[in-house]
Amino acid sequence: MTYLDMLVESVDRAQERFERLFEGVTVEEANRFPAAEVSGQIKSMTWLAWHTAREMDLQISDLAKTEPIWLAQGWKEKFNLDLPDDTQDWQHSLEEAQKVQVDDLSIALGYLEAAAKLTKDYLNSLDEAALDDIVDDSWTPAVTRGARLVSIIDDAAMHSGQVIYARRLLGLKD
Repeated sequence: MTYLDMLVESVDRAQERFERLFEGVTVEEANRFPAAEVSGQIKSMTWLAWHTAREMDLQISDLAKTEPIWLAQGWKEKFNLDLPDDTQDWQHSLEEAQKVQVDDLSIALGYLEAAAKLTKDYLNSLDEAALDDIVDDSWTPAVTRGARLVSIIDDAAMHSGQVIYARRLLGLKD
């Protein structure tokens, strides 16, 4: 197994975890913030899927020098969120995060599937030497393509784990 194969496998596992954890969940449960009265930092399952897809989409599109699928595939219209496109979702207040809701879970899971495909297609287009390319020299040390990819995929794994926590707070079994 190559380094790139391991990265593709990691994306697959995070996506599969999301899909499994959304099974048997209602739209209302997925959109609910399970601990809003205690902590706005514990997000809904919908927000976590959207944010994970968005991060993969925006960062991979940037690396690939392509238009984000958020725009190119019409996900912006499908979600129809009352948020600006340049929202820094990782900094959302509870009120902003609660605007990320869907009427149909296939929208959240569809965007996640499309973003995971974008990520895996990009990974499969690379040769391992490209992992050492500097993609951001505004940091010390400069960020390599490989480090950026690990960051993107680590974020997806972390958020898929947070969906387990959100389910449990909703009283659902995982």
